Amino acid sequence: MKKLRALIAMLATALVFGGAITILGSPAGAEGSNSALVMSIAEVNLQGPVISDVTVTLKNTSNAAMTDVSVVITGPINWTLYPETQSLSAPLAAGASATVTAEIHVPNNPSGSVTRNFTAAATYAGGDGVKTSFAERNQFTGPVPASLAELFGNVGTTTVGTTAQGDYDGGKNSFSREKLALKGYTPGAKITAAGTEFTWPSAEPGKPDNVTGSGQTFKFEGQGSKIAFLGSGVHNGAVGEATVHYTAGSSSKGTFGLPNWGFQEVTAHGASLAVEVMGRNTPAGFANEEFPYRMFTNTIAIDASKTVSMVTLPNNANLHVFAIAFVPAVEGETLPAPTAPATTVPATSAPATTDPSVAPSTEPTTEPTTDPATEPVTTKDPVAPPTTGTASSSAAPLIGMGGLLLVGGLVLMVARRRQRSNHS
Repeated sequence: MKKLRALIAMLATALVFGGAITILGSPAGAEGSNSALVMSIAEVNLQGPVISDVTVTLKNTSNAAMTDVSVVITGPINWTLYPETQSLSAPLAAGASATVTAEIHVPNNPSGSVTRNFTAAATYAGGDGVKTSFAERNQFTGPVPASLAELFGNVGTTTVGTTAQGDYDGGKNSFSREKLALKGYTPGAKITAAGTEFTWPSAEPGKPDNVTGSGQTFKFEGQGSKIAFLGSGVHNGAVGEATVHYTAGSSSKGTFGLPNWGFQEVTAHGASLAVEVMGRNTPAGFANEEFPYRMFTNTIAIDASKTVSMVTLPNNANLHVFAIAFVPAVEGETLPAPTAPATTVPATSAPATTDPSVAPSTEPTTEPTTDPATEPVTTKDPVAPPTTGTASSSAAPLIGMGGLLLVGGLVLMVARRRQRSNHS
């Protein structure tokens, strides 16, 4: 009987310690969101051919030190970057900052405008838990139009004398400038709609006055809670995803649509009616006065705490945009968070960004020089992130203990009955 009790005690002790080891190896709090490790990537010199630095700043905003901090840096595909993975040589104290730097081979400058993407993904323990942190920077090389107006390529409004130049819908039809003027839409006029103020194009009659969406990027600097678009669609399905670029190098995305200028529900795609005129200009002159032709507004949410630098329009030629404006934040207003491009920790050493315009680098890789006095970093093998645990791993020892005690109790009960039987 004593041997049986000792065996049960040994099994219970093993299970408890085994469960404790499981908890230590797979923390239930390991996750990749709400990280207290704030990272940013400095602007990269893209005036190639050159070897440039990709510098990542890390700041511990928690109340405890972070250990095992490892950072993976990626750049455009086919660009040689060294080293891709770096680890801090010492814990990152609460409130402290550190930098890691990699060298990247930048090829010759492209002839047109190209987006370059850089990312950083870090893993760590301590601080606010076992978590991951991400950062990205989008940079452009080549010329970027200074305003939406520089992209105007479609004649959407005409006067009676310039109807031949109009082609808003692909059928040589266009808005009547005379009709729009009666509603206050005159060259350079301020148009109030969507909680903001637009500036109506000041293009001369018969000249391009709007943009058809084809993924164009243009400079648009400022701040607000939303970006509003003024225009309308041709055909149906005038909807697409726009990208907003911030001065710090990050970006967000938002989808918007504009109803057809003549025959679609005015609230399609969540838009709002801005102006409506009766009739339109055709190649034969003004006509269709019994039908309304309209323009709309729609918005996308942006990060009000950041400064916008550029906007990329949706790639949909059915979308026609005449003007764009920031919508100021309203006190107490709750907005949906802008959608950030998905970023994941690279599973391999291959860069995560595709850049088909660049051929693989043939230059030899030069290891960067590290100044120990200024760089609190040592290059070494990447530290594998701790295994992410689940709630069930922490509950397993308790469940196992309960089961073991139940089995032990049954064994003791059977043993006692046998003893009584033998005694009797």
